[in-house]
Amino acid sequence: MPVHRDRSDRTLADYSRPSVAVDTAVLVVDVRNAALSVVQHRRADGGAHGGEWALPGTFLHEGETLADAVLRSLRTKVGLRGTRPQQLHVFDDPARDDRGWVLSVAHVDLVLVEDVDPVLASRRDLRVVPVDDVAGLPFGQDEIVRLAVERARLDYALQPDPGMLLGETFTLKGLQALHDAVAPRPGPGEVRPSIDTFRRYMVGKGLIRPTGQLAPKELRSGGMGKPAELYARSTDPRDPTEVLGVRPVRKDRNRAERPVDDAVPARSFGELTGHNVNTHLQSLVDDVGARVPLTLTVMPHYVAVRPVGEERVAAYVKPLTISVGLDPDDAIAVTREHPEFRLERTSAATHHVHVPMGSLADSGVRRAAMDALERALARIG
Repeated sequence: MPVHRDRSDRTLADYSRPSVAVDTAVLVVDVRNAALSVVQHRRADGGAHGGEWALPGTFLHEGETLADAVLRSLRTKVGLRGTRPQQLHVFDDPARDDRGWVLSVAHVDLVLVEDVDPVLASRRDLRVVPVDDVAGLPFGQDEIVRLAVERARLDYALQPDPGMLLGETFTLKGLQALHDAVAPRPGPGEVRPSIDTFRRYMVGKGLIRPTGQLAPKELRSGGMGKPAELYARSTDPRDPTEVLGVRPVRKDRNRAERPVDDAVPARSFGELTGHNVNTHLQSLVDDVGARVPLTLTVMPHYVAVRPVGEERVAAYVKPLTISVGLDPDDAIAVTREHPEFRLERTSAATHHVHVPMGSLADSGVRRAAMDALERALARIG
């Protein structure tokens, strides 16, 4: 007679197990040209997707940690050493890999272009591609790049230099140039924040502090000019809730004392300070927020709009433009119907629709922009 095992009698051998892979989006920061790219390598012929461009990755070996596997893949596939990759997301769609059931633990790594150039010069199987031009990578890796870019931009909006690319001290101009390279590119009619605006954000929120030292000659523009002041990262920001774009909960004196959260998400532009978004765009977002729960966060270059509880950004609100992330087919259809919207083919998974403030005077256009924002929030909410 067959033996029926109780669930408590099962061992690991009784369960199917997927293969585990690691894939890394190595984001290359070109400070001089204010550009962000990603490293790709050509897969070896004869294997799955042989000869195609992909992110560096590998399967986890027995007894190996994920961190060790990532460093091994970067060393063998790309020739990079001494980097600091961070875990990003686990992709668990059973159909993502046509070879079988594979879990991919995605990572993100930021490096300066000067650290990658020597490797690129010696390898014909490597290339860097602007992050906005990435499309068609195997194993669903377009989505890995998109998430990696969003994580990097969010991290750099909330911190001076989380990737530690500049060293312990740096000039304000050098830090701003680094942020400009990571941040989204300005749309039509938009400009980067001025150095004074950037200083007010970084110093005013306690993210960096002056050291009282001056930059050495080699850090000055062309070795000439007035010495610039050196800054360092602050270890104790004065108001971390304001850095995150949230405000403390205020106690209601008319009610009994009760425990409250330390902070709540900003749900409308009326709760935010330190931004210069046009009032027409503020009104559009606030009208959507009255129906769809959302979170607003002030960044140096934009205000991020996310569904409540989500890290992924649905839209970037700049001073004169709102950029909404949609499914590619949806984005193409919207821009065909409304020529005043600009289409940006960000990746195979997401296209951005840029809505200029000046077009919102038309009620039909404003309604279309609000609908697009609601769909973007629902898409990742």
